[in-house]
Amino acid sequence: MERKAVVRYRRPRYNQAMAFSDIQGRLAAMLAAEEASSVDWSTVDRLCDELDRELDASGEDVPEIVAHFLSDSDIRARDARYGDAQREAIRTYLKTGDYFDGVALPWWGCLALLIVAGVVVVSAVA
Repeated sequence: MERKAVVRYRRPRYNQAMAFSDIQGRLAAMLAAEEASSVDWSTVDRLCDELDRELDASGEDVPEIVAHFLSDSDIRARDARYGDAQREAIRTYLKTGDYFDGVALPWWGCLALLIVAGVVVVSAVA
């Protein structure tokens, strides 16, 4: 009796971390779709939703700019200035790996805040 080889399909395991290069490639494809002469926003929405779901399932930590980019395609479709700013931030992230997720506060600003808070506490106790 002959045995037949069984070929099994392996479903991708999204609970594993995604490769950074895969994330970069997919973000670059989204940028290309948005910067086409005639933007198909339903395609952009689909691409964003797919990557967002896969990142969520993998538990992968991504910068806030990536999370916003994936969830804000509807806003980019309506607001060109917002879209330009987000696309520029994603381009910078893809090119350099750098991103800006908040307000830069110098160390002396933190020290000044602590001193003011200390003065308020001391004056409230006294």
